Amino acid sequence: MSLNMGMRKLFQGGRAYSRNLQQIRNLQQQQQQQSQLSPSVLESQSALKSLPDFRPELVIFDKDGTLVCFHTMWNSWCEQLAYRMNNETEKEVTDELYEMLGYDSKSKKVRMGMLAEKTHPYIKEKVGEMLMKECSFNKWEAEEVMKKTWKDTPENLQIKMTGNLSSLFKQLKQKGVKIAICTSDSREGTVEFLTKLSLDSLVDMVLCGDDKDSISKPNPHNALFICDKLGVSPEQTIMVGDTPADTIMGQTASLGLTVGVLSGVGDNKDLADADLIVPDVGDVVGLVCPDSSEAVSSIQITNRGLAKIVNKEK
Repeated sequence: MSLNMGMRKLFQGGRAYSRNLQQIRNLQQQQQQQSQLSPSVLESQSALKSLPDFRPELVIFDKDGTLVCFHTMWNSWCEQLAYRMNNETEKEVTDELYEMLGYDSKSKKVRMGMLAEKTHPYIKEKVGEMLMKECSFNKWEAEEVMKKTWKDTPENLQIKMTGNLSSLFKQLKQKGVKIAICTSDSREGTVEFLTKLSLDSLVDMVLCGDDKDSISKPNPHNALFICDKLGVSPEQTIMVGDTPADTIMGQTASLGLTVGVLSGVGDNKDLADADLIVPDVGDVVGLVCPDSSEAVSSIQITNRGLAKIVNKEK
């Protein structure tokens, strides 16, 4: 069964999504109040009947916030970096550093901002500029502080998965779907993550923020580069991520489907550029393989997603 048939089940109250038309109408009314939905679900239901089947061949996953809990992994990293910098500079730069990174030390959570959306090389450059301003360092002095204090990964790396990643990846592979990871994190940290969870053999390609072939999200380059290297057309590819950088990359690359997940730093408003929004990656199998035993727990169709469904009919 194709993803498109699964989408039809969503609108028609099929078992795979545990939805009926009245629930969809209620969902539509709720989301229209938030300026998220247009055109109508009934128009989309009609349009789906005439759409060609969409059979995805590749799923590109973001990493932090999508596959693993962003806060668990990076809150200690923020605090460790601030501690090392304060000691090295003999100045208090904690507040400035946290504000730049988007880290809330009280809630111990990372909000939307530089750490959530930018690559490590970019962040290092901007932190160096902050040191020059706050500590009156010249460029050489700031670079020396960065060399002594910066680490790409947290000490005693803590990983909290957002779902059963091994089962998810294996089910996708059984369906012949290729898997890629596109992350702003460093290759060192990404390889450590994959190795620690024994996922490396299930992933077909990894593109990291500090790779020479990488261009920072939301530029579409990384998505298109992955598609090209894996021999899959963008139209047969799904992007899954938790930030606007992920969803905008998916849209500007004209991927077949862009899915936002609420397991990371982005909320519904942040993920408005996705086609669909789901709680976490555990729902991806139900979307890609609606004939599987995995049911989608909850799904939201954005304004962009409904427009895409309707426009495919024209």
